[in-house]
Order: sequence, then C-alpha cells, then structure tokens
Amino acid sequence: MSNNEQHTTGAATNSAGGPNSTTLTLIVPAFNEAAIIEKNLASLCDYMSTLRPDYGWEILVINDGSEDDSGSRAERFASGHNNVRVVHHQHNRGLGKALQTAFEHAYGDYVIVLDVDLSYGPEHIPLLLNKIRESGAEIVASSPYMKGGKISNVPWHRKALTIWSNRFLSVVAKGKLSSLAPMVRAYDRRFIQALDLTSEGMDINLEIIYKAETLNARIEEERSHLRWPLQRAEDAATHSRQK
Repeated sequence: MSNNEQHTTGAATNSAGGPNSTTLTLIVPAFNEAAIIEKNLASLCDYMSTLRPDYGWEILVINDGSEDDSGSRAERFASGHNNVRVVHHQHNRGLGKALQTAFEHAYGDYVIVLDVDLSYGPEHIPLLLNKIRESGAEIVASSPYMKGGKISNVPWHRKALTIWSNRFLSVVAKGKLSSLAPMVRAYDRRFIQALDLTSEGMDINLEIIYKAETLNARIEEERSHLRWPLQRAEDAATHSRQK
C-alpha cells in the first residue's frame, strides 16, 4: 500500500446471499462531508438491505484527505457495520485518485459509484445494477439528460452550463451518450480494474469513456434523477449572486 493511503477497516463480508450470489461494491468518495456522511451512509445501508437477498454487497468509502472529521465519522460508522470499509488518503488527491483507489480495493462482480450527498438517490442502485446485468455492458452511465431523466433544485445557470458542456463533450462518445460528466455509473469490476487510468481530477470520468470507446467496450445509459440537496442549491445560488 502506498504512503498516501491507509486501509483502516477489516476485510469486507458478503452481506447478503450465498456463495453463488452476485456481489456489488458501492463506492462513495468523500471530501469534507462530516455534516452528512454518517446519516447518508445509514440511508445507503438501509436501502441496500432491501435489495434482492441474492445480492452480496459492501460499501467502500474513500476519504480523500478530508480536512474535517469525515474520516473519523466514517470509521465510527464502519465499526458497527461489517460490510462497510473505509480507505483514507492522507492528503487530498482529487476525484481521479479517489476512484482509482476505490477500483483497486473493490471486490464485487459489479461496481457502482455514488455521490455521498445522494444527489443521485439510492434508488438508482438497482436501476444501474439491473441494466448492466441484463445488457452485458462494461459500463452503464446515469443520465438525467436522456428521455425520462429529470433534474431538480439545480440553479438554472449550472443546469445550462452542464447541458451545453455535455453536448460538446458528446463528441468524445461519438454522440452516443447524452451525459459524460456524472460519476454515477455501474462498471464491470474486471473491466474497470484493467483500464490504465491516470487522471487525478474530475476528468477521470471522460478518460474512462474515451478508453472504453477505444476498446470497443459496450456502454449503455440509464435514465436518472439529479436532485441537488436544497442546501447545496441555496449555496450555489448565493455564490452566483455574489459574483
């Protein structure tokens, strides 16, 4: 293990299902999320327990060098849940490095990445999981911009910027995908672990799609509902007015 990370919890256990069950690793990157991390991890655990009993699952939290007590709060939560693990970066290394660490430590047959603020709610988990299993795709990307998708509480200026950015970036995916930026996706674990990923920041999401395209991997989309928490929306609106 590198000097920049420390694995602090025990080995994951298969929370539900027998030896032939499908296993899922739910990845939750976190940076300075002390105010919400325990509550939202509890919501995720409660939701995961309602999924089909033949799913074995774990939640893997990547504390990316938080400057608050996100790490200790995540550890406290994990100490009472044997299917929750926490990996710490000693310093903030960016989303790209956080996801690379997560992919390295994941054990599930499938991997789903979710925002810790639950701006994409836990109801997206079975949608993404069912889609990747039924389609045989290597990647299933969430998209609030495809038909049937939805956006709530996102300030109009952020919404417009994101929509136009996705239209521009869709060239990368040869126009086949309506959304490239969101990190909320499902992956075949063996496929994502085999990619040679180098991006350290948000651009890792574009790098994954680009490299998957060059390998002729199958990429599917699943409609989603991007719903910013009200406090985040209010903070963004305030910041915009102050400019």
